[in-house]
Amino acid sequence: MDSFERDAVKVFKALADPTRYKVVRLLIEKGELGCQDFADEFPLTPPAMSHHYRVLENAGLVLTRKEGSHVFMRLNEERLDRFLPDFRRVHLGPRPAGRREERRGRGNARGPGLNVS
Repeated sequence: MDSFERDAVKVFKALADPTRYKVVRLLIEKGELGCQDFADEFPLTPPAMSHHYRVLENAGLVLTRKEGSHVFMRLNEERLDRFLPDFRRVHLGPRPAGRREERRGRGNARGPGLNVS
């Protein structure tokens, strides 16, 4: 297995967990977030969330920065785009803000709520 394949396996394993998948989706939607933002979003203990952060960081999907005692995370867009080039587009879509609300929930051939036009 070459380096690309090993990295791909890490990325896909990291995203296979629903909590980590949601963390990545939140980072796509919100940009940089602090650990407290995630604590408000997930009913998990700090050690459990720390485990998820480490898996995402080891997969190269998130970048962290410290500011005093606070840790902030942001998506490593280059890494995500390398393995899943359409992931962000599927979750946010390249549509104008005014049309976003109009389309939400209509669904399409790929399933309800996945508006990827």
